[in-house]
Amino acid sequence: MTHGVVLRVLGDRAQVRSGEEILSLRPKGVLRDGGLLAGDQVEISGEHITKVTPRRNELGRPPVANVSLLLIVATLRDPAVLPSDVDRLLLQAAAIALPAVLVLNKSDLATPAERAAFAAPYRAAGYEVMETEAVRCEGVVALRAALPSGLSVLAGPSGVGKSSLLTALTDIAVEVGAISARLRRGRHTTRSATLYEIGGGRLLADTPGFSALELPNVASGRLRELYPEFQERECRFSDCVHRAEPDCGVRAAVACGLIDQGRYERYLRFLEEIEGRPPQWH
Repeated sequence: MTHGVVLRVLGDRAQVRSGEEILSLRPKGVLRDGGLLAGDQVEISGEHITKVTPRRNELGRPPVANVSLLLIVATLRDPAVLPSDVDRLLLQAAAIALPAVLVLNKSDLATPAERAAFAAPYRAAGYEVMETEAVRCEGVVALRAALPSGLSVLAGPSGVGKSSLLTALTDIAVEVGAISARLRRGRHTTRSATLYEIGGGRLLADTPGFSALELPNVASGRLRELYPEFQERECRFSDCVHRAEPDCGVRAAVACGLIDQGRYERYLRFLEEIEGRPPQWH
Protein backbone atom coordinates (compact mmCIF):
# COMPACT_ATOMS: atom_id res chain seq x y z
CA MET A 1 0.00 0.00 0.00
CA THR A 2 1.38 3.41 -0.99
CA HIS A 3 0.24 6.92 -0.14
CA GLY A 4 -0.11 10.20 -1.98
CA VAL A 5 -1.79 13.61 -2.11
CA VAL A 6 -4.46 14.53 -4.64
CA LEU A 7 -3.32 17.43 -6.81
CA ARG A 8 -6.41 17.65 -9.00
CA VAL A 9 -9.68 15.84 -9.65
CA LEU A 10 -10.72 15.61 -13.29
CA GLY A 11 -13.85 13.62 -14.04
CA ASP A 12 -13.34 9.99 -13.06
CA ARG A 13 -9.60 10.40 -12.56
CA ALA A 14 -7.31 12.21 -10.15
CA GLN A 15 -3.74 13.42 -10.41
CA VAL A 16 -1.87 12.20 -7.34
CA ARG A 17 1.64 12.98 -6.13
CA SER A 18 3.18 9.83 -4.67
CA GLY A 19 6.85 10.14 -3.79
CA GLU A 20 8.57 11.54 -6.89
CA GLU A 21 5.80 10.47 -9.27
CA ILE A 22 2.60 12.14 -10.45
CA LEU A 23 0.05 9.42 -11.20
CA SER A 24 -3.30 9.43 -12.97
CA LEU A 25 -5.54 7.18 -10.89
CA ARG A 26 -9.17 6.15 -10.64
CA PRO A 27 -10.97 6.26 -7.28
CA LYS A 28 -12.74 3.07 -6.23
CA GLY A 29 -16.22 2.57 -4.84
CA VAL A 30 -17.97 5.49 -3.16
CA LEU A 31 -14.98 7.73 -3.86
CA ARG A 32 -16.11 7.86 -7.48
CA ASP A 33 -19.21 9.87 -6.54
CA GLY A 34 -17.68 13.19 -5.54
CA GLY A 35 -15.91 11.77 -2.53
CA LEU A 36 -12.48 13.11 -3.49
CA LEU A 37 -11.03 16.60 -3.14
CA ALA A 38 -7.77 18.28 -4.08
CA GLY A 39 -5.58 18.11 -1.00
CA ASP A 40 -6.85 14.72 0.13
CA GLN A 41 -4.27 12.32 1.54
CA VAL A 42 -5.02 8.95 -0.03
CA GLU A 43 -4.03 5.30 -0.08
CA ILE A 44 -3.17 3.75 -3.43
CA SER A 45 -3.33 0.19 -4.67
CA GLY A 46 -2.21 -0.41 -8.25
CA GLU A 47 -3.98 2.10 -10.48
CA HIS A 48 -6.70 2.94 -7.96
CA ILE A 49 -7.28 5.22 -4.99
CA THR A 50 -8.71 2.95 -2.34
CA LYS A 51 -9.07 5.20 0.72
CA VAL A 52 -9.08 8.82 1.84
CA THR A 53 -7.46 9.38 5.21
CA PRO A 54 -9.41 11.56 7.69
CA ARG A 55 -9.36 15.23 6.67
CA ARG A 56 -7.96 17.85 8.99
CA ASN A 57 -10.38 20.38 7.51
CA GLU A 58 -12.37 20.98 4.36
CA LEU A 59 -13.41 24.06 2.40
CA GLY A 60 -16.67 23.82 0.51
CA ARG A 61 -15.99 26.73 -1.80
CA PRO A 62 -13.29 26.49 -2.98
CA PRO A 63 -13.49 22.67 -2.68
CA VAL A 64 -10.14 21.75 -1.07
CA ALA A 65 -9.11 19.58 1.89
CA ASN A 66 -6.32 19.71 4.49
CA VAL A 67 -5.58 23.43 4.16
CA SER A 68 -2.92 25.17 6.27
CA LEU A 69 -3.58 28.79 5.17
CA LEU A 70 -6.27 30.63 3.24
CA LEU A 71 -5.02 33.52 1.11
CA ILE A 72 -7.98 35.80 0.43
CA VAL A 73 -7.15 37.80 -2.70
CA ALA A 74 -8.95 41.11 -3.19
CA THR A 75 -8.58 44.14 -5.45
CA LEU A 76 -9.80 47.70 -5.12
CA ARG A 77 -10.24 48.15 -8.88
CA ASP A 78 -10.69 45.95 -11.96
CA PRO A 79 -12.67 44.49 -10.24
CA ALA A 80 -13.58 46.34 -7.05
CA VAL A 81 -14.10 43.60 -4.47
CA LEU A 82 -16.80 44.17 -1.88
CA PRO A 83 -15.74 44.03 1.78
CA SER A 84 -18.70 41.69 2.32
CA ASP A 85 -17.04 39.12 0.02
CA VAL A 86 -13.84 39.38 2.04
CA ASP A 87 -15.82 39.01 5.28
CA ARG A 88 -17.63 35.93 3.99
CA LEU A 89 -14.36 34.20 3.14
CA LEU A 90 -12.89 35.14 6.51
CA LEU A 91 -15.93 33.62 8.18
CA GLN A 92 -15.56 30.44 6.13
CA ALA A 93 -11.99 30.16 7.40
CA ALA A 94 -12.84 31.03 11.00
CA ALA A 95 -15.62 28.42 11.09
CA ILE A 96 -13.02 25.66 10.68
CA ALA A 97 -10.26 27.42 12.68
CA LEU A 98 -8.22 28.02 9.52
CA PRO A 99 -5.68 30.88 9.54
CA ALA A 100 -6.29 33.50 6.84
CA VAL A 101 -4.30 36.33 5.27
CA LEU A 102 -5.81 39.13 3.18
CA VAL A 103 -3.82 39.83 -0.01
CA LEU A 104 -4.50 43.14 -1.75
CA ASN A 105 -3.45 42.46 -5.33
CA LYS A 106 -3.14 44.94 -8.23
CA SER A 107 -1.93 47.40 -5.63
CA ASP A 108 -0.76 49.79 -8.35
CA LEU A 109 -4.39 50.50 -9.30
CA ALA A 110 -5.17 52.13 -5.95
CA THR A 111 -3.50 54.91 -3.98
CA PRO A 112 -1.68 54.15 -0.72
CA ALA A 113 -4.48 55.95 1.14
CA GLU A 114 -7.16 53.81 -0.52
CA ARG A 115 -5.29 50.61 0.26
CA ALA A 116 -4.73 51.67 3.86
CA ALA A 117 -8.42 52.53 4.32
CA PHE A 118 -9.55 49.16 2.93
CA ALA A 119 -7.04 47.22 5.02
CA ALA A 120 -7.47 49.15 8.29
CA PRO A 121 -10.56 47.31 9.64
CA TYR A 122 -8.94 43.93 8.99
CA ARG A 123 -5.62 44.87 10.54
CA ALA A 124 -7.49 46.27 13.55
CA ALA A 125 -9.31 42.93 13.86
CA GLY A 126 -5.96 41.13 13.96
CA TYR A 127 -5.69 39.85 10.38
CA GLU A 128 -2.45 40.09 8.44
CA VAL A 129 -2.79 42.13 5.23
CA MET A 130 -0.19 41.93 2.45
CA GLU A 131 -0.01 44.00 -0.74
CA THR A 132 1.08 42.59 -4.11
CA GLU A 133 1.22 43.43 -7.79
CA ALA A 134 1.51 40.02 -9.39
CA VAL A 135 2.38 41.09 -12.96
CA ARG A 136 5.37 43.13 -11.74
CA CYS A 137 6.13 40.61 -8.98
CA GLU A 138 5.89 43.32 -6.32
CA GLY A 139 5.35 41.88 -2.85
CA VAL A 140 5.62 38.33 -4.20
CA VAL A 141 8.88 37.47 -2.38
CA ALA A 142 7.36 38.50 0.96
CA LEU A 143 4.18 36.55 0.22
CA ARG A 144 6.12 33.42 -0.72
CA ALA A 145 8.15 33.66 2.49
CA ALA A 146 4.91 33.85 4.50
CA LEU A 147 3.56 30.55 3.16
CA PRO A 148 3.73 27.74 5.73
CA SER A 149 4.48 24.10 5.03
CA GLY A 150 1.48 22.21 3.76
CA LEU A 151 -1.25 23.58 1.54
CA SER A 152 -2.08 27.26 1.04
CA VAL A 153 -5.15 28.20 -0.99
CA LEU A 154 -5.67 31.28 -3.15
CA ALA A 155 -9.33 32.24 -2.95
CA GLY A 156 -11.37 35.21 -4.07
CA PRO A 157 -13.70 36.54 -6.76
CA SER A 158 -12.91 36.08 -10.44
CA GLY A 159 -10.53 38.63 -11.91
CA VAL A 160 -8.55 39.52 -8.79
CA GLY A 161 -5.40 37.89 -10.17
CA LYS A 162 -5.21 34.56 -8.36
CA SER A 163 -3.76 32.82 -11.42
CA SER A 164 -1.27 35.66 -11.97
CA LEU A 165 -0.20 35.39 -8.34
CA LEU A 166 0.23 31.65 -8.68
CA THR A 167 2.38 32.14 -11.78
CA ALA A 168 4.53 34.67 -9.93
CA LEU A 169 4.87 32.39 -6.90
CA THR A 170 5.57 29.17 -8.79
CA ASP A 171 6.94 30.21 -12.21
CA ILE A 172 4.23 27.98 -13.70
CA ALA A 173 2.26 29.61 -16.49
CA VAL A 174 -1.45 29.56 -15.63
CA GLU A 175 -4.25 30.76 -17.91
CA VAL A 176 -5.30 34.29 -16.96
CA GLY A 177 -8.76 35.63 -17.72
CA ALA A 178 -9.74 39.05 -19.01
CA ILE A 179 -12.04 41.40 -17.14
CA SER A 180 -15.60 41.66 -18.44
CA ALA A 181 -16.05 45.25 -19.64
CA ARG A 182 -19.79 45.13 -18.96
CA LEU A 183 -19.70 43.76 -15.41
CA ARG A 184 -16.11 44.64 -14.42
CA ARG A 185 -15.73 41.06 -13.23
CA GLY A 186 -13.17 38.48 -14.17
CA ARG A 187 -14.02 35.58 -16.40
CA HIS A 188 -13.65 32.14 -14.82
CA THR A 189 -10.45 30.55 -16.13
CA THR A 190 -9.78 28.05 -13.34
CA ARG A 191 -12.43 25.33 -13.46
CA SER A 192 -11.29 23.07 -10.64
CA ALA A 193 -8.98 23.31 -7.67
CA THR A 194 -5.41 22.44 -8.69
CA LEU A 195 -2.40 22.06 -6.41
CA TYR A 196 1.11 23.18 -7.39
CA GLU A 197 4.39 22.48 -5.60
CA ILE A 198 6.52 25.45 -4.61
CA GLY A 199 9.28 23.66 -2.68
CA GLY A 200 10.01 23.09 0.97
CA GLY A 201 7.02 20.80 1.46
CA ARG A 202 4.65 23.56 0.40
CA LEU A 203 1.69 23.33 -1.96
CA LEU A 204 -0.33 26.18 -3.43
CA ALA A 205 -3.86 25.83 -4.80
CA ASP A 206 -5.44 27.97 -7.48
CA THR A 207 -9.22 27.74 -7.29
CA PRO A 208 -12.28 28.73 -9.31
CA GLY A 209 -13.52 32.26 -8.77
CA PHE A 210 -17.08 33.04 -7.77
CA SER A 211 -19.70 35.76 -8.11
CA ALA A 212 -21.56 34.92 -4.89
CA LEU A 213 -20.48 33.21 -1.69
CA GLU A 214 -22.63 31.73 1.04
CA LEU A 215 -21.96 32.12 4.72
CA PRO A 216 -20.66 29.09 6.61
CA ASN A 217 -23.27 26.69 7.89
CA VAL A 218 -23.23 27.80 11.52
CA ALA A 219 -25.94 28.65 14.03
CA SER A 220 -26.76 32.33 14.48
CA GLY A 221 -25.46 32.23 18.04
CA ARG A 222 -22.04 31.08 16.85
CA LEU A 223 -21.53 33.80 14.23
CA ARG A 224 -20.32 36.25 16.89
CA GLU A 225 -17.56 33.81 17.80
CA LEU A 226 -16.06 34.09 14.30
CA TYR A 227 -15.20 37.79 14.70
CA PRO A 228 -11.85 38.19 16.48
CA GLU A 229 -12.53 41.85 17.31
CA PHE A 230 -15.68 40.84 19.24
CA GLN A 231 -13.78 38.62 21.63
CA GLU A 232 -12.81 39.90 25.07
CA ARG A 233 -15.65 42.47 24.93
CA GLU A 234 -17.71 42.29 28.10
CA CYS A 235 -21.48 42.12 27.76
CA ARG A 236 -24.10 41.88 30.49
CA PHE A 237 -25.56 38.70 28.99
CA SER A 238 -23.44 35.69 28.10
CA ASP A 239 -25.65 34.92 25.09
CA CYS A 240 -25.56 38.49 23.75
CA VAL A 241 -25.58 38.58 19.94
CA HIS A 242 -24.57 42.26 19.93
CA ARG A 243 -27.72 43.55 18.25
CA ALA A 244 -30.01 45.33 20.71
CA GLU A 245 -29.18 43.89 24.12
CA PRO A 246 -28.45 46.36 26.95
CA ASP A 247 -24.88 46.83 28.17
CA CYS A 248 -23.37 45.21 25.06
CA GLY A 249 -19.59 45.56 25.02
CA VAL A 250 -19.39 45.12 21.24
CA ARG A 251 -21.86 47.91 20.47
CA ALA A 252 -20.06 50.13 22.94
CA ALA A 253 -16.76 49.42 21.18
CA VAL A 254 -18.35 50.26 17.81
CA ALA A 255 -19.73 53.52 19.20
CA CYS A 256 -16.30 54.68 20.35
CA GLY A 257 -14.47 53.52 17.21
CA LEU A 258 -12.68 50.50 18.65
CA ILE A 259 -14.55 48.17 16.26
CA ASP A 260 -15.10 49.13 12.63
CA GLN A 261 -18.64 50.32 11.94
CA GLY A 262 -18.74 48.68 8.49
CA ARG A 263 -17.63 45.29 9.77
CA TYR A 264 -20.25 45.48 12.52
CA GLU A 265 -23.07 46.46 10.13
CA ARG A 266 -22.17 43.59 7.82
CA TYR A 267 -22.19 41.27 10.83
CA LEU A 268 -25.80 42.32 11.54
CA ARG A 269 -26.78 41.61 7.92
CA PHE A 270 -25.07 38.23 8.05
CA LEU A 271 -26.87 37.48 11.32
CA GLU A 272 -30.22 38.19 9.66
CA GLU A 273 -29.23 36.04 6.69
CA ILE A 274 -28.41 33.08 8.92
CA GLU A 275 -31.58 33.53 10.98
CA GLY A 276 -33.60 33.59 7.76
CA ARG A 277 -32.37 30.22 6.59
CA PRO A 278 -34.93 27.41 6.55
CA PRO A 279 -34.46 24.87 9.35
CA GLN A 280 -32.38 21.83 8.50
CA TRP A 281 -33.67 18.43 9.47
CA HIS A 282 -31.23 15.64 10.14
